[in-house]
Amino acid sequence: MTDITKYRNVSLTHETYKTLISLSKAMLPDAKLSISKTVECLANEKAKKLNGKIKKD
Repeated sequence: MTDITKYRNVSLTHETYKTLISLSKAMLPDAKLSISKTVECLANEKAKKLNGKIKKD
């Protein structure tokens, strides 16, 4: 069972899900990157670009 103290869930449109599949293939073409890890990588990358301008609650 998933540890709810560490993980959350999101709902995506089918179009967004397809986009994430394409992005995961582009980010790591020789390996299978899960949709969860794709979202995590994109969020971390965006947070780095904002360079501390966001607050984590």
